[in-house]
Amino acid sequence: MESLKQRWDEWVISLKSKKGGASGGNIKSAQIVYVFGPPGTGKNHLLHRSTWQSFTGDYMTVIHDYHHVDGDIPLKHMTLVPEYKEIAEKQFIEGDWEPYFSELARLTLEAAKDNDKVVLSHATDKNDPRDHVIKKLIEGGASEDNITIIQLTIDARVKARGLYHRTARMAEQSGMTMTGEMTEERYIDMCLEAEDENADFFEVHPKAIMVDISGRDVTHFDNVDKALGLTRSTELPYESICAKVKPIDEARDKIVMESGFMEAFAEILARAEAQAQKSSLAIEEEGEDEKKVEEMKKRRSTLLK
Repeated sequence: MESLKQRWDEWVISLKSKKGGASGGNIKSAQIVYVFGPPGTGKNHLLHRSTWQSFTGDYMTVIHDYHHVDGDIPLKHMTLVPEYKEIAEKQFIEGDWEPYFSELARLTLEAAKDNDKVVLSHATDKNDPRDHVIKKLIEGGASEDNITIIQLTIDARVKARGLYHRTARMAEQSGMTMTGEMTEERYIDMCLEAEDENADFFEVHPKAIMVDISGRDVTHFDNVDKALGLTRSTELPYESICAKVKPIDEARDKIVMESGFMEAFAEILARAEAQAQKSSLAIEEEGEDEKKVEEMKKRRSTLLK
């Protein structure tokens, strides 16, 4: 991982050597929005349910001219970029999240060099990595006053239903299908059970603007726009906006699926599961307190969401 740290340090130095100091051209004046929420809240994916879909990052691109940085880029491209596989292994197997989130900040700053409005979307669940991203953004030249934090919230059952359709779609793109006893309702019940077990896992950020997107309709856009003080120039119907976003989302997923991401990620999750089991057993054998054991089990179950 030294190569990534060196890459970051050299990149920041290169910015500071340019005219205008650490701003790197547009970076200091760029408006940066950091959107996070639990998986299934539509940060950057279209989540199919009959004829309705939901999204945030891509919506801000097609309607408000933001440059969208998909926070899953290092994960989804780990078969294409060797360093990305390293940071994915660090995060999921060793629990070292700093390299991953430093890269998210770098990608966002790169986008801000050429775009005056940038949105980063990711299912960041803890405040420490969220604050790390913000710290790195400021370190790289972004203005703290120009960084807005949006936390998406959603009804648990609505989220579970969206996750089912996203999972089914991605499986289909990989040449697989969701068959057998895994019906939509069974999948939803499993998600709700996991939600109860990990009720406190997704932390609330003290500086975030909370945005509810449970409606899975035009109210999603309205609530995002209200939080950011944005107005749509034209009142396009919900279906028309979705039609603009759908090709972007499907093209992105197609590239990822053809890269062998699903197989590579499944292998990392299997290793993470084995490591988590080994660690929790070690904790139990050493007679550590129950809280530490439960935290380990909770992390293991969350990896598989």
